[in-house]
Amino acid sequence: MSLAATGNDNHTELWCFNMKQFNEKDYVIVSDFDGTITREDSNALLAEVCGNAENAQIEIDFIGGIISNREAFERHFRALRISIEEYIDFIKSSINIDPAFDIFLEKVHKTGVSLYIVSAGFRQAVESVIGKERLSGLEVFANNLSGEPYITPTFATENPVCVKPYGPCGNCKRDCLKVIKQKSGKKILYIGDGITDRCAVDEADLLYAKDSLAEYCDKNRLPYLPFMDFQDVINNLGWGVE
Repeated sequence: MSLAATGNDNHTELWCFNMKQFNEKDYVIVSDFDGTITREDSNALLAEVCGNAENAQIEIDFIGGIISNREAFERHFRALRISIEEYIDFIKSSINIDPAFDIFLEKVHKTGVSLYIVSAGFRQAVESVIGKERLSGLEVFANNLSGEPYITPTFATENPVCVKPYGPCGNCKRDCLKVIKQKSGKKILYIGDGITDRCAVDEADLLYAKDSLAEYCDKNRLPYLPFMDFQDVINNLGWGVE
């Protein structure tokens, strides 16, 4: 990544990039979904609200690196035993979009930059929360849910090879970014927040990070630009001024 360190604030390395590095003609934007476009992580909240003690332990094991993202999802849905209708009802009633995302999306369309959504979670959540109108013209990389009467995950990556303690993921974000970079022929600006975004860092040319992804970058001295919401991204890209 061609980012430059700007200093040290006690425990946290603060990074920024020269705004001239971001040329809208040279980049595509790739965003994580859960906890980035949304305020809540739909998968963690589903396990917390609809799950039991088994689901709580599964989440602890995943965060602790004991089991993979893929195994966590398989075990979560075996324990949850919910239908697709119940799943979608929960998502629609419980998951909220970052208030600035619509403004960001408007700027994306206005500038002509391509936006991709890459999720380690599920297409049904992305479509239920963002909606068909917002998703028009956008490409989504995600897993799927299927099955009756109870849903189970169908993973985007069939035969994953991964050495990460939290992997393999059902949908490998690093592989997704490789596909996007190859098909677009452009650099990638990536926006993310969580554990499954760590592999995307390897393929991103510019990075916005928050929460556990920012902590990971700090620990490993990886360059990124901190953000709290999409308004920060809008302002930093210079899209807030007409």
